[in-house]
Parts: sequence; structure tokens; C-alpha cells
Amino acid sequence: MTARRDRLAVVLKVRKIQEERRQADLSRALADAAVAQGHADAALERYTDVTQAPQVLGAAAFVAARALASGRAEQVAVATSRHELAVGESDRARALLTEAMTRTSGLERLVEREDFIALRGLLAADQRAAEESAGALKRGLS
Repeated sequence: MTARRDRLAVVLKVRKIQEERRQADLSRALADAAVAQGHADAALERYTDVTQAPQVLGAAAFVAARALASGRAEQVAVATSRHELAVGESDRARALLTEAMTRTSGLERLVEREDFIALRGLLAADQRAAEESAGALKRGLS
């Protein structure tokens, strides 16, 4: 192995670790987005439960029901905002993972090329040795 190949292998190992970290970040971001979606869905369900049934109420009960509906609507808005932020973070994590994978695959190709060059050198050396042996054998027989 050449020194260049060894250096490339070390850098490749680091890049693979970075790629694995980006994959973990994406998994975490997707899980956070799923949790946020669940919270948003639950908040919307609580809001629709409060606002669905129109009832004949007294003024105080009506004001209390409207205050409750307003509070639930605010919860829906907050939960939806959190979900949108989580989706944005998962998109960011996905882009970073794609970048890391691209960098890793390019480096993998360089390492494979170095391996191929080294193999080609070994095969050429074996070929020369075989030719020299055949030549020495012919000279010895003549």
C-alpha cells in the first residue's frame, strides 16, 4: 500500500463517521417531526372537539367556551409551527446527509482507484518475474 492510499483510507474512515453522524441526525430530526406532527394532530382534534357542537349557552358560558376555543386555536398554531420547524430541520439534515454521502462516495472512488493502481503494479511485477523466469529457463536449456 502506498502512503497516498493510506492517507486516503484515513480520510475515508473520517468521512464515513461523519456520514453516520449525519444519518443519526436525520433519524433524530425525522423522529422529532413525527412527534411534532402527533402534537399538532392532537391539538387540532382538541380544538375541533371544542368548536364542533354549537349549544345554546348563557353569556358567561359562551364567553368561557370562546376563551377555551381561542386557547385551543393558539395551541394548534404553536403545534403547527413546531411541526413546520421540525420538518425544516429534517430537510436540512437530509441535505447535510446527501452532501456527506457525496463526499464519501467520491473518496471511495479515489481509494478504489489507488487499489487498482497498486494491483496493476503487482500484476506487472508478477508478469516481469514470470517472463524473466521463462527467459532464464530457456537460456538454461540451450
